[in-house]
Amino acid sequence: MKIVVVAENGFMRSSIHVNLLSSGHEVSMAEPTGLLDVLGALREAQPHLVVLDYLIPQCHSETVIRTIREDPILAGTPILLIFEDLGSLQLERLKGWGRMTFLPKPVQVAPFLQAVARTQRRTAARAHGGSLGGGQGSRSN
Repeated sequence: MKIVVVAENGFMRSSIHVNLLSSGHEVSMAEPTGLLDVLGALREAQPHLVVLDYLIPQCHSETVIRTIREDPILAGTPILLIFEDLGSLQLERLKGWGRMTFLPKPVQVAPFLQAVARTQRRTAARAHGGSLGGGQGSRSN
């Protein structure tokens, strides 16, 4: 599966990169230097999944998500949002944007890879017109 990671924290970014590569995924990194840079990297890669850290100071994550959802090329791309300290109202609003999986910090390797695998299965089911079975563990929409 082709995955783009958008995260500022170097340690988290490299840890995610290594774990996804070792699980057989094609991974690229989008430097969160600004919204247009992130959007350009995502359009170029056309990923099957975007892993997005909610806390990136250079470009507000909710703006990135909204822009992805409004983009004709990227609109259906699933997003795995890594977060901390999201209130229940904020979480519910984000769920309303669709195709989102939520994973709290600190990121644990096994739950992270399980969330990626669930997204991969859901994406394959959508591509083949199958049903979308529910997952356990992380909160997803």
